[in-house]
Amino acid sequence: MNLQQIDAVCAVARQLSISSAADSLNMSQSGLSRQLKELELELGVQVFLRTRNKVVGLTPQGVQALRIMQRVACDIKALQQIGSETSTDTVGEIRIATTHVYARHILPKVIKAFGDRFPAVALALQQSDPVRCCESISRGDAEIGIVTLPDKLADSVVAVPAYQLPRCVIAPRGHPLTDGKKLTLARLAKYPIITYPAPFSGRTIVMERFAAAGLAPRIVCSATDADVSKAYVELGMGVAILAKAAVDKVRDRGLVMIEAGHLFPPGVLNLVFRKNGFLTRAVQSFVSILAPHIKPAALLRAVESGHMDRAAWAQAAPVYEAGTAK
Repeated sequence: MNLQQIDAVCAVARQLSISSAADSLNMSQSGLSRQLKELELELGVQVFLRTRNKVVGLTPQGVQALRIMQRVACDIKALQQIGSETSTDTVGEIRIATTHVYARHILPKVIKAFGDRFPAVALALQQSDPVRCCESISRGDAEIGIVTLPDKLADSVVAVPAYQLPRCVIAPRGHPLTDGKKLTLARLAKYPIITYPAPFSGRTIVMERFAAAGLAPRIVCSATDADVSKAYVELGMGVAILAKAAVDKVRDRGLVMIEAGHLFPPGVLNLVFRKNGFLTRAVQSFVSILAPHIKPAALLRAVESGHMDRAAWAQAAPVYEAGTAK
């Protein structure tokens, strides 16, 4: 077994396509197929399910083998990064898995500051939902995730709470909820609601609060993109429950932001890393700009051990509002 075979399995499992995986690895399809066949012969098990020579999934044994191979591939990359850290210059690339909300509303100033300080480091944003972002970290396809957590977190990753994200309700100007009276769940439940889809923790928290009050809100639309949600609010489709960090007072002048912190607990913005992963100087520097209150030594301990009191970290995390921490 060799590293080329391991890379081949990981690439095919990720794309479920021999041709696409071969292109990503700069290999011929025949060469990649040969690597897979030799590996399966050596293991004595079939890794991939095939239909008419097309890969359609993984066998149960293949699922177990893939987990190990992904871990090996990540460890090899960590070893290579350790070697590159002997250089006095901070160079390379940081792949960041995050959602549109944070890529659009929280990260721009951080990325600008990081780029000014470390011009030799490229930043690559991978935008997706929280589940896929965490999966990307687990596979080693990204170095850092910046997300609110999905309902279930893989054992292979570590989530470090960085900021509390207060929630608000967004309504068009002139909407009955903008009359200045105190917002209640009962009042809010009378109107169509736009919010995040199921994989987002924000959706779960919102629905739990309504259910606890014996209310069944009418969700008319769900969107991963907060800007899309605000566009639908502007069209009069309903009101949106969003993180306050997703509201731009200049760009969103046609909307009214109503405080909702008394109705819904804040979300938590987490920094997600692969457990026992190696944090390059570039990654540590990026974290120091994004969340300067997180001490490097504490961050390294959390990533290396995989154990931390997340509840305590979340409670101690500062509030992020209107683009600034306080």
